[in-house]
Amino acid sequence: MAKYALLQFKINNDFFDWEKAFYSSQPMAREAGILELFHAKQADDPSSVAVLVTVNSFEIIDEFMKNAGDAIAESGHILETTQVTLYEN
Repeated sequence: MAKYALLQFKINNDFFDWEKAFYSSQPMAREAGILELFHAKQADDPSSVAVLVTVNSFEIIDEFMKNAGDAIAESGHILETTQVTLYEN
């Protein structure tokens, strides 16, 4: 069964600056079993971002966020605004 996570959160910097940091973290995310499918800023609120990923297990998301929290925060991602919605099919 495929597993997906939709992460929605706020950033405190420019989307393109956040995106550069996001891209640089992708090798570490892939190694953890997280594969990004889509990311974008909200059309009417560029500080609102969504990322859709596929994961091997739902626990990976929490573990990755805990282990990489400092680097994620440095990207401009405001950690306490993160909402994660889990899907499977």
